[in-house]
Amino acid sequence: MTPLNKEEFPWIEETTHEICVKNKVKIPKITIANTSMPNAFVFGRTSKSATMTLTRGLLGTLTKDEVRGVIAHEIGHIKHNDMVVMTVISVIPTIAYFIALSTMFGGRTRDQGGSAMLIGVGAFAVYFITNLLILYFSRLREFYADDFAGRQVRPTVLANALAKITYGLSLQKQQAKNSTLRSFYAVDPISASYEVTKFSSHYEDQNISEDEVKKAMDWERSSSFSKFGEIFRTHPLTYKRIDKLYQLERGF
Repeated sequence: MTPLNKEEFPWIEETTHEICVKNKVKIPKITIANTSMPNAFVFGRTSKSATMTLTRGLLGTLTKDEVRGVIAHEIGHIKHNDMVVMTVISVIPTIAYFIALSTMFGGRTRDQGGSAMLIGVGAFAVYFITNLLILYFSRLREFYADDFAGRQVRPTVLANALAKITYGLSLQKQQAKNSTLRSFYAVDPISASYEVTKFSSHYEDQNISEDEVKKAMDWERSSSFSKFGEIFRTHPLTYKRIDKLYQLERGF
């Protein structure tokens, strides 16, 4: 990652400054990731020390207005302190996991074995349940960030940006599999290929219509596999996010 070249992309700094000032958010550092994978993310210890990263692939794939929508989405995460909260709550399953390992495989004596096993099983149950809760929270925060962004730009602009990112990520499966920042990306790079497999004809032109959203949502509502699989995802299916954005657009 390299710091933003203000002469190369002056409008990125201007957009970030405008949205941050309007919403009383400390302006983040801006960096550019030299990867063709279209995406964006924020990270930092606190909202006041946040860094926002945009990829070259994002800037080369999306229009300026669509990039502005993605920038607004990431600023929404900063405003809601999402990266800090996600880091903090992720400590709970980590602690539970190590308790489970140490009690179940820690070389206890015979007398200690039964109680240690019970504690270990309980800790593992806490680990599993809290992981599911964290994934649920991760999906929820994406809706909140989308809603925030949809109030800064036209919601349909962000909807098209999400479609383009999802389609672009699906074409780069190998890079996606190597991702270690899934919950911090604008779109989950691992689930993108699954979505495009299911809705390839809709994503192909990278421009989603309201009728296409309705068809996709009808399929999702009738698919038990889709409903079950989503509980293990860091992000909602893109079509659900696009549907919410269209609802927001109709409310304006």
